Amino acid sequence: MLFGLMGGGRRFKVDVAFTSERGFVRKENQDHVIVDQKALVFCVADGMGGGEAGGEASDIVCRNVDSVLHDYAGFADRVRLVDEAIRRADGDIRSVAASAGYRQMGSTVAVLVSDGRRIAAIGNVGDSRVYRLRAGRLQQITRDHTLAEELAQHSSRARPVADVHALSLSHVLTRAVGVGQEPLKVDWHKVDVVEGDVLLLCSDGVHGFVPHPVLLDAVQVGGSAREIVDRIAALVVESGARDNYSAIVVKIGGAK
Repeated sequence: MLFGLMGGGRRFKVDVAFTSERGFVRKENQDHVIVDQKALVFCVADGMGGGEAGGEASDIVCRNVDSVLHDYAGFADRVRLVDEAIRRADGDIRSVAASAGYRQMGSTVAVLVSDGRRIAAIGNVGDSRVYRLRAGRLQQITRDHTLAEELAQHSSRARPVADVHALSLSHVLTRAVGVGQEPLKVDWHKVDVVEGDVLLLCSDGVHGFVPHPVLLDAVQVGGSAREIVDRIAALVVESGARDNYSAIVVKIGGAK
C-alpha cells in the first residue's frame, strides 16, 4: 500500500455531518465514529453483534485511529499511520479477548483519508462501507468482507446463490478487526475527488436496511450534509432501526 503525495492545487471546502444511534432493538450502540475535519480523516467502526464486547472493540479501533491524527506530515503519512493504527487495534482487540476469555470479539471499519485537493484513500475491513455519489450514480467503493461477497467473487454460480441467501450470508463476516487471519490486511482504494462529489461512510445498520435505490435518492436530492444525514436516518427509522446505525456524509464543495 503506497499513496504518493499530491503537490499544488487549492483545498476544497468540505461540508460534513454524521449520526450514530442505538436504534430501536439493540440495548447499546456498539458503533463508534471519527469526524476530524482538520486531519480530513473520517471513520465508522461497527462492533460485531455476534461476538462479545462489540462496543469495546469498535472503541478500540477508533481510539487507535484517533491517536495518530495529531502527528503527521502529509497525506501519505496519514494513510500509513491510519493503516498502522487499525492493524494495531487488531492486536489490542485480540489481547483483550484472550484476557477476558471471549471466544470472538471484533469490529468492522471503514475509513476515508483525504488530501483536501484531488484524491482520497478509502480503507475497510468487514462490511462497513464507503460510497461516492457522482453524476447521479452512487458507487460502492469498498468491497464487503462477507461470505456472500466471497462466494460471488470466487464462483460464477455464486451470484444467484448469494441473492437467494442474501439476508443470512451477507451478515457472515470473513474478515474483521480482531477476528480472522493474522496479520490483518486493510483493503485500500485510491479515488479521485472533484467538486460536487458526496462521500458516504456507513455501517450495515444503514445499507443493510435501506435499499440501494432508496439510498441513492436520499443522497442525490442534495442540500447540506446535515440534511442528507437526516434523510438517511429517517429512512433507517422508517425501516424499524433494527440495528445500530452510523453514517458520515462528506460533501466536496468549491475550492477555498
